[in-house]
Amino acid sequence: PALGYFTGNFISGRYSVRKGVNWMITVGAMISTLGMIIPFVLALAGISTALSFFGSVTLVGLGNGMLMPNANAGMLSVRPHLAGSASGIGGAIMIFGGACLSAYAGWLLGPGSSAMPLIVIMLISSALALVAILYTMYRERQVAPA
Repeated sequence: PALGYFTGNFISGRYSVRKGVNWMITVGAMISTLGMIIPFVLALAGISTALSFFGSVTLVGLGNGMLMPNANAGMLSVRPHLAGSASGIGGAIMIFGGACLSAYAGWLLGPGSSAMPLIVIMLISSALALVAILYTMYRERQVAPA
């Protein structure tokens, strides 16, 4: 997963200016979601190994490496004079969301449980990220001056 994140950050550095923030976030969210669909399908088929999970989570790292730097840049660029506030609020939302999801996953996962609850939480989270950027792009088109 760390190598995927490293690679995603490298891709962000190379292509974000050319492709744009929204494109990079969309592709990153799609890769992350695909990275969670794979272990979900494999687990449903009865194939649930550490390799199938962590191998797929490498794609999540790749997608997040593309998504997160661009999401932060987009968040800070909406109103540049409020960048400090945006950074603080955005960071707090990420930390709070991660803490809540971690606590929820810990509550669901008990001794002898499968990885499926964690896979479902991660799949829903990455799919919601994709929905959020698609909605953001839709709203941008609506409010953009003609």
